[in-house]
Amino acid sequence: MAYVFKPQGISETDSVTLLYLLEGEESYGIYQEIGRRFDDSISNMVVVGISNPERRRDMLYIHSADKFLEYVGMELIPAVEKNCRTSARILHGHSFCGSFTVYALINKPEYFDYYMASSPIPLVNMVEKEHYLKIDSLSAGKLNFYFSSGSKDMKQVRKYTSILRENLEGTKFRNLDWQFKIFEGKNHFNIYMDALCWGLNKIRTGRLPQTSR
Repeated sequence: MAYVFKPQGISETDSVTLLYLLEGEESYGIYQEIGRRFDDSISNMVVVGISNPERRRDMLYIHSADKFLEYVGMELIPAVEKNCRTSARILHGHSFCGSFTVYALINKPEYFDYYMASSPIPLVNMVEKEHYLKIDSLSAGKLNFYFSSGSKDMKQVRKYTSILRENLEGTKFRNLDWQFKIFEGKNHFNIYMDALCWGLNKIRTGRLPQTSR
């Protein structure tokens, strides 16, 4: 199930940015908070909350993340976007959903233009630079990857996001644009909105890719 929230006045002929939130049950409150923080500066953004009561099963690559990713790409996105013009797609996830976001970037980089992962857990072998070199070499256009953690986050989150940052820093990319941020004073449970809005602000102040979906 998906919840779709869009600003008033958006029509089927308007070009919109689609923000897919893996935390679907909380998506309405998140949508409202985005509106408060950004006012009208991202007035063309449509938020899609993906409801999922089985996160441990569907978000983790050691379980059924492959099947859920196929559902997102082959069923959900076409259903949501059949009556709109999409200029860019963003995927955001936190914690287990953050891990799924990284998994999606590695395995289906063509699904989204922006991948934003806050406090992703577990990462483990997804920190290996070979994954990112491969998607960089195969990508037909720019890919954007923003990931973050809190200075008081879980030990495993801080450890593996640090390793991932070090691996990416030592690698030259042609098409993959990545950024990492540590949020001082934040932990695993209060970083969400700051991390999400940091990524959205990067997108808002940058140049969205011109795509024809």
